[in-house]
Amino acid sequence: MLGNMKKPAAAGIGEFGGMIYKNTSDIGEYLFSVLVAMLSAVGRFFLRIGTRIERRFGWLGGKLLRLLKRLGGALASPFQRYYKAIRMGGNEIRREWEKGFIPACAAGARMLGRVMLGKRGLLVTLCNWALPVISCVFLFNIVSYANSMTYALKLTVNGEFMGYVADESVFSDAEKIVQQRITYLESNTEMFSFESGYTVEMVGYGSTMTKYQLADKMLESMGEEISYAYGMYIGNSFYGALESKDRVDKTLEELLDVYREGGEETVQFESQISYEPGLYLTESIVSEDSIIKLITSKKSVASYYTVVEGDSPYGILTDLGMTEAELAALNPGFSLESSLFVGDKLLINQEEPFLAVSVTRKETYEVATDYDTEYTEDSTHYQGFSTIVQPGVKGTDLVTADVSYINGVETRRKILTRKTVTEPVSEIISLGTKEIPKNVTVSIPENMPVGQYLWPVGGSDGGQISEMMYGYGGYYGHSGIDIVAPYGTPIYAAESGTVILAQWYYGYGNCVMIQHANGMVTVYGHASYLHVYAGQQVTMGQLIADVGSTGQSTGNHCHFEVRLGGMNGAAVNPINYLPWHKRASWCIEY
Repeated sequence: MLGNMKKPAAAGIGEFGGMIYKNTSDIGEYLFSVLVAMLSAVGRFFLRIGTRIERRFGWLGGKLLRLLKRLGGALASPFQRYYKAIRMGGNEIRREWEKGFIPACAAGARMLGRVMLGKRGLLVTLCNWALPVISCVFLFNIVSYANSMTYALKLTVNGEFMGYVADESVFSDAEKIVQQRITYLESNTEMFSFESGYTVEMVGYGSTMTKYQLADKMLESMGEEISYAYGMYIGNSFYGALESKDRVDKTLEELLDVYREGGEETVQFESQISYEPGLYLTESIVSEDSIIKLITSKKSVASYYTVVEGDSPYGILTDLGMTEAELAALNPGFSLESSLFVGDKLLINQEEPFLAVSVTRKETYEVATDYDTEYTEDSTHYQGFSTIVQPGVKGTDLVTADVSYINGVETRRKILTRKTVTEPVSEIISLGTKEIPKNVTVSIPENMPVGQYLWPVGGSDGGQISEMMYGYGGYYGHSGIDIVAPYGTPIYAAESGTVILAQWYYGYGNCVMIQHANGMVTVYGHASYLHVYAGQQVTMGQLIADVGSTGQSTGNHCHFEVRLGGMNGAAVNPINYLPWHKRASWCIEY
């Protein structure tokens, strides 16, 4: 009974396994058949394309078609082999299944071994394809590694190995850094000597040392007491090492803030200030207080004051806040009685901050533009007389410029843009063309007081006094009066006499001197043209020169003097010998 029951069970297991095998085998064969069919379809597609290429391009197309066939065949041949092997293996498994489950499994294993590990199996084929790629990758890695290696100099200093450097200049630069660090200010540390040795070796990328790293190692090898700190450099000078630099940085910013105004500006120290972290001798470490005291101090520098028109020795001393003795110590021979000329330079003391601050600021401002002068002819007036028909009016331009300052003193101005706001109005001057009678050019006033001279400048209004004689409102050393008038205005002889000088005369430029019968001499300076010559007799009112700006002069005018006792006599106040005349608004008189 039991025997009868086992047989159907064994038969049931076999039938169930056979059913699984059959279904699995059919599904596998079906899927592989689908893959082969798809590859065949792709092959036929490229074959049709090749056929069309052959038809269109003839001989070239045939070549391409044969090439595609060979390529397709090479790609498809492994799959065709695998397909045949699987079909043969499937048939073998079916035959062995009739013998039992284990023979069928053994047949399946043999088929899998042939397909995967056979002479042309899948794994072997994949290895044949992959090995060249793997070899290329391996070769590439070898080349990359070789390229990452570099040759460097193995450096020894005084026989001690230091490391690797790119070239010998790294050592020379590091040696300078070390010597600078150990000779801080007035340090008594002796100069160390360093002897270097080199050998060439191959090292990895990034294995070489910088000059600063080498300097640290060289300092360590000295056997001196060293500490890590921040070396402070102003320009190219080493001012000591700091353990902390926060307060110094804050002070530096405060020094710059004094000059900051906001807007478009660049504010920086004239000398570059930098910190170099590293190892320093302990004796070169200074406190932040000492550095702050240094950078906030002032230093005395030599500078010059340039004399301008209107300056006097007393006025210069007042402006500079110096005593006569202090200025005389710097300028031997200077005193309150010194004669000063425009452009003279006086050496003075001036304090400047230890750290000069440079500021470049964009500024926009208005500037006046000069007007042109036009001349017309007027036949109703004598030659040398002129009349202003239309006063000139200066124009206005809006200027934007980059202005540079050092310690608040302007050093450079670069114009960026200039836009006209108002156009200038030309000045029109009418010039007389009527011929001047010989010798006398102006009529002598009736009832002229005895001893009074004729006003020496002609023109429409005779000009105006712009500067009095020294002691009466004029600047120091000014020995006469200045009468401003347009260029070319006639100058007349203030009194009859003999011309004793008519030539260029030092700072007077073109100058005329006339000796009068009473022994007095009148002087007419800065003329543009001379109408007389030395030895010539002239009469009061005779044309002797034209107004100009020759010699030490800053504008068109006639410098008029009266001297007692001849050409080199003492100068007296000309106002006492002339009729009253108009003073310029800026003229000081007392």
